[in-house]
Amino acid sequence: MHPLTTFAIASVLACGLLLPAVRADAATAVRVPGGTIITVHLVSSISSATAKPGQTFQIVATTPTVVRGWIVFKKGAPGQGRVVSATPAGKSGRQGSLSIQFEWIYTADGQEVPLAGILRNTTGKNKTGSSNTANVAGTILLGPVGLFAHNFVKGKDITVGPDVKFEVYTKNTVTILAGQRYSSGP
Repeated sequence: MHPLTTFAIASVLACGLLLPAVRADAATAVRVPGGTIITVHLVSSISSATAKPGQTFQIVATTPTVVRGWIVFKKGAPGQGRVVSATPAGKSGRQGSLSIQFEWIYTADGQEVPLAGILRNTTGKNKTGSSNTANVAGTILLGPVGLFAHNFVKGKDITVGPDVKFEVYTKNTVTILAGQRYSSGP
């Protein structure tokens, strides 16, 4: 092998070996307190009509989370949540309901950090008033057969989409290696 080729290969390898050490020195250990707020949204919609308890869903951070001037959770940081319970809308105007829990999210240095177990519950629009109106109108128009008209009034399912933002909280205090300072400018 030509001596210049050997020198070039050795130089590339030496540079490659030195880069990780330089990056590690540039990172700063940042203590992220338990209860640190991270704003997230779902990657795709979840509906009480189709969700099942135990089903997981993906979340992402909507903005960077900054502690002591360092980005500890990057914008777009992925994480996961789980459906705790889901009830589809039903007859007689019964609304759908959905309970979700956020489980974890990745830090800027790639650690999977647990989120506090705060349940988020929501219900669809209750149409029992419509159901009662249908019942009365059905009885007047159809006689005794109209008593079952309320069975045809369906409540509303709840759907939570990517447009809804949630504040979630870190469960424990963790130390991460932050490599990027936050800058609010362009």
